[in-house]
Amino acid sequence: MVHKVTLRHFKRFREDSFDIFDTIILAGPNNSGKSSLLQAIAVWNLALKRWLIERGPESGSKAKQRIGVAITRKDFTAIPLREMNLLWTDRSTALSKEELNEEQKLGTPRKLRIELRGRFPNKEWSLAFDFTYRYPDLIHVKPSNETPIEPILKEIKSFQVIHVPPFSGIGVEETRYDPAYQEFLIGQGKPGDILRNLLLEVYRDKQEEWSELCRVIQETFGYNLLPPEYEGRPFIVCEYQPLFYKKVQPKLDISSAGSGFLQVLMLLGFFYARPASILLLDEPDAHLHVILQKQVYDRLRWIARNRGCQLLIATHSEVLIDSTSPDRIVSFLDHPHKLSDDTQRDQVREALKRVTSLDMLLAEQSPGILYVEGETDLNLLREWARALQHPTYEYFSKKPLFHCNQGSHPRESRSHYFALKAFKRDIRGALILDRDNRNLPSHEVSAEGLTIIRWDRYEVENYLINPNALTRFVRGVSPDLFTMASAERGLEYLKRHLPPPIFENPLVDDLDYFRYTPSSKTLLPGFFEASGLPLTKNEYYQIAAQMKPEEIPIEVKEKLDIIYQCLGLSLTKTEGE
Repeated sequence: MVHKVTLRHFKRFREDSFDIFDTIILAGPNNSGKSSLLQAIAVWNLALKRWLIERGPESGSKAKQRIGVAITRKDFTAIPLREMNLLWTDRSTALSKEELNEEQKLGTPRKLRIELRGRFPNKEWSLAFDFTYRYPDLIHVKPSNETPIEPILKEIKSFQVIHVPPFSGIGVEETRYDPAYQEFLIGQGKPGDILRNLLLEVYRDKQEEWSELCRVIQETFGYNLLPPEYEGRPFIVCEYQPLFYKKVQPKLDISSAGSGFLQVLMLLGFFYARPASILLLDEPDAHLHVILQKQVYDRLRWIARNRGCQLLIATHSEVLIDSTSPDRIVSFLDHPHKLSDDTQRDQVREALKRVTSLDMLLAEQSPGILYVEGETDLNLLREWARALQHPTYEYFSKKPLFHCNQGSHPRESRSHYFALKAFKRDIRGALILDRDNRNLPSHEVSAEGLTIIRWDRYEVENYLINPNALTRFVRGVSPDLFTMASAERGLEYLKRHLPPPIFENPLVDDLDYFRYTPSSKTLLPGFFEASGLPLTKNEYYQIAAQMKPEEIPIEVKEKLDIIYQCLGLSLTKTEGE
């Protein structure tokens, strides 16, 4: 995993460092530097691969010193360039007179540096590459003398960086391309030109991933993605079949589908065809309807977590920003900086001109609105509904009209609901509250047409307290000695802090402990700290996602039943699901 990127003289960055995590959002307006940071990592990756080929241990090179590797503009597949000096800040490739020391002369090259710091399973690592400009079509690159590459050669060889530029359309015809030409097209900003190649690779080489890709497409768009065909044909044929109507629909080429469908298909194609250590996504929300943006974002994060892939996403989507913890957002307003609290995140969102017509757009397509105290509540309800196969899951996954109450007091929800009714008078509403506001006067809570639902436990996170579910989450999909030991430490923590009857049976009817304990502030952070697994409150829905039906308290189903009735949901499955 990469946790720090330092740039010197790269494009708009004279000297800047960026702290990043397993998943990070780069938020800001156009031309603020988001894409440049992604491009810098892609350029570093190109330098690494070229150096390993020509100077690495398997290259046959006998050079004892670090000799630069020449890269021509034709071979530079990371980003499109007319001249190589466009990589340098202000295109200045030589030191100015004021920058020269006594031993240097005019024309001394200005070294462009890109450094990545990260951690392999057992060690910290750092690797910087220095770039020297030679001619408009030629640069030299070599590892910096300050960051030895030899100690990390074994691990760094398997480090994979995949850069996905913004989707720019798809060609009508596409033949089979070798990997080098695919990289060239990606570098030219044409990822859509290799979409059929990606799908063909997944279908031929990764049947399990192909089945999962098809399932996601069907759940998201109601399309049946057909197997690609190439044998005996001049071009790759990729088709899909709509499943919206009872009669059999004709097969259609993917080029005839909407841009949102193609955008999602391209993202999934890269995910499954190009296993990556770090995946760089430039505006993955482009061409997506606002309703789809969060759904796709959640799906990308879920896949990345399961595959141990780090995500860096450049966006100015309010939906993605609102769905991300502030400490995982780097703002490119004023100067690049990591956010520290919700207020700063709100300021970024407002600066990006969030439109108030979003609620009206969603209200036109939904029978009701659900008010929750925070987005964490909504994510938990969605995952529990999925695990219980509850009919509200279709609402949560496809028609998520909701509004965050911004705290435990219902005043915000009441005001928002009345405003929304002015636009759609017959819309239904349900507000689900934690127990900590039970003593509010009735006039502060009730509102005509808005059903109030209260949890019996102190807060919704208290329904996650199940030792078996929590330790299974820490162990992960493929347990090893490290995760088993982490889970054991977490289990010992629960033994010390949970009352024995609740530890033995977390579904016990005695709710006194759960009624007065704010687990999201005490028990859960302590458990994950003991386990050595950093997890923010915004990510607690991942615990619910892997809970078994018998581990979910019966009250959760009861509340989902009430939500289903209050919102007047009429959910029918699309034919073919």
